[in-house]
Amino acid sequence: MDRADYERIVRKHMDTIYRIAVSYTKNPADADDIVQQTFVKLLSRRDSFADAEHEKRWLIRVCVNECNSFFSSFWRKNVDSMDAISKEPEFTMKESSDLYEAIKQLPQKCSIVIYLFYYEGYSTKEIAEILHIREATVRTRLVRARKLLRAQLKEA
Repeated sequence: MDRADYERIVRKHMDTIYRIAVSYTKNPADADDIVQQTFVKLLSRRDSFADAEHEKRWLIRVCVNECNSFFSSFWRKNVDSMDAISKEPEFTMKESSDLYEAIKQLPQKCSIVIYLFYYEGYSTKEIAEILHIREATVRTRLVRARKLLRAQLKEA
């Protein structure tokens, strides 16, 4: 992969990868680290992508794997972040609607399927392939997430 291809891919997918990382970590600094690791892995990739969709799916899968690695790391398990200490996590995104705020409060497993389904336009089958889970699990998580969102938005 040459420099121009790499820069094109980064520009094209930076927002998507960042949003996925933030939806997992709920922290912009941690999300930045995960995005950086995701694009470092892209640099070390030797094979070319079959098409643009393959490129996007690969990046999302790597990002999800990096998020999972982040949560299972020694550092994450044994060190409290300043956000956890202050109980006032900083979270800045372009969206500020009540719906997006409610989505951020969902459990990680629910928020990622909601994001991929509604914001990225993936089908349940495609989400299942990306996250390496069964399609029925994706549908269950979507139903659960919608129910949680409905309850949260009624309270507001």
